[in-house]
Amino acid sequence: MMNTQRGFTLVKVLLLSTMAGVVVFGAMKETLVQERLSGNFQKSMNARFLSEKGIYEMADQLRAKLVENPLLTRDELVNAQDPITGGGQIATDLKYDVTASIHPDNDDIIIITSSGERYSGDSNDKITAYYKFTAGQTSPVNDSLIAGCTGVTLKGSGLIDSYDSSQGSYEQTKSDNALITTGGSSADVYLQGHSIIKGDVNSAGGVYLTGSSPIKGNVKANGNVEISSGGGVRVDGNVLTLGDLIHKGGEIAGYVRATGDVTMKWGASIANLSGDDFDLQYGGTGTFPDGNDFYQDGMHYSVAHFNVDPMLVPLESYEADSEQCDPAGISSKMATVIGDSSDFSDYIINANDYYTFSPKRLDHETRQGNSGNLKDVGTVLASQRDVYIFDINEQRYEDVAQDESGNEFVFGMKSFSLSSNGNVIIQGGDVVFLVDGDFSIGGGSTMTIKDDSSLTLFVTGNFDLGGGGDIVVERHGLTSGGHATFSIYSNNSGDAVSVSGNSEMYAVIYAPFATVDVKGNGAIFGSIVGSYINGAGDADFHFDEAVTTLELGGGSGNGGGGGASAYLLTFERWYYRLPERIAEENE
Repeated sequence: MMNTQRGFTLVKVLLLSTMAGVVVFGAMKETLVQERLSGNFQKSMNARFLSEKGIYEMADQLRAKLVENPLLTRDELVNAQDPITGGGQIATDLKYDVTASIHPDNDDIIIITSSGERYSGDSNDKITAYYKFTAGQTSPVNDSLIAGCTGVTLKGSGLIDSYDSSQGSYEQTKSDNALITTGGSSADVYLQGHSIIKGDVNSAGGVYLTGSSPIKGNVKANGNVEISSGGGVRVDGNVLTLGDLIHKGGEIAGYVRATGDVTMKWGASIANLSGDDFDLQYGGTGTFPDGNDFYQDGMHYSVAHFNVDPMLVPLESYEADSEQCDPAGISSKMATVIGDSSDFSDYIINANDYYTFSPKRLDHETRQGNSGNLKDVGTVLASQRDVYIFDINEQRYEDVAQDESGNEFVFGMKSFSLSSNGNVIIQGGDVVFLVDGDFSIGGGSTMTIKDDSSLTLFVTGNFDLGGGGDIVVERHGLTSGGHATFSIYSNNSGDAVSVSGNSEMYAVIYAPFATVDVKGNGAIFGSIVGSYINGAGDADFHFDEAVTTLELGGGSGNGGGGGASAYLLTFERWYYRLPERIAEENE
């Protein structure tokens, strides 16, 4: 009996051991399956992450190309981008391949396709991403008649207006689109003279009408606006200020909006000729006399109806001497443009000297007194340098093919002095002067820029156009090649640019760190960009609206030659399976 029980117990132990073994082996099998599933999932995720990495890498490289050239079109950007192959950091068998292409049916979509793999292709994943492309747009560097980063003061009595040289002469196209601007924070505009300003005044600082100059357009200011005592129409448009308004006399023909306080004196009025619901709105305190000129619809300007913050949007402003003051990038580019000037010579042109510059060649002669006999004849060939503003519009040579190097022909000078009845002619295309020093014209001398030719001047020293010196531009505006007929680029600071005279002058002056002094009784056509603009004479200023289309090569920042607004490359969506593939699978 005892033996039977022991045998039964043995059988039970064997059965239990077998069952336990089955459970253990089942668990081991399940663990192995789970391990393999986990491994496959890990490899799949590795491949997916690699695909995503490829998407980001391609987007970064496309953006980098747009930083170098913000004006690329979508197709130009994609065609300039090569496929990318890369890997991961955790192992050597990680790989991704990515390409960029244009969307066949959508003009603003770039398709980025990326495939990732792990273990030499044992695990693969593919992602297709859509990015929306918004091209950079050209924005003018010269968008104002007078633009001062740190301020503008006008003391004269000349006419300030605009015209469009691309449409005709001044007399044919003159209009009221002049624009006076300041950009630096706290950069004020002082109108101390008697000029008639046919256009707008936009100031990142304040606007102070301390003279009798009437403004035929609008006044916008981040700072205070002050209108001195006087009669007649002082502002023909509206006045909008984020500061205070002190209105001592004369009429504002439009309406008034002020974030701060408004003070009006006897003799001041707001006509509101446009019929706006509010003559004025102000967010601060209002101080007004109790007279008929200070009521609208039976309500005095001091009541709560008018005491409402107008919530004005400030004008763009920036720190003085910042990159924004120099959208063409002259501060960072001038050294490269000038290059090594150790072999430059001084150009001193005196009486009886006759210099004729064409883009590649200078011919000069000196004549013997009044006899006109030739005393000396010489020729100088231009050297070559990469001048960045010609990256968009190439330098033109008359009847000569473009140079394959892509560099421009230039005349390098230590200084340039045209005086004592000297004569200079610019002809044959686009002539470039690189002056690593001072440039001056005076003493009854004459420089003539022939029809459809141009002179582009880079100067590191002072520019001085004195009385008695004339720059005759036979055709005002832009040449057929897209360059201003006379351009002055200066990176100098202080009192570096002085223009005076009693005759007509056409020039596009770009000196963002200099004080530009304008004197005399002549007429200036074109535009002026400076740190501070000081107009002390009675010269007329005529803004050439054609210069707003002037395109410059790569300047600083995302905006290129300041001449371009920021591009956008924006992620839209991505697919692990394209919509058309999903549709096919559902059929």
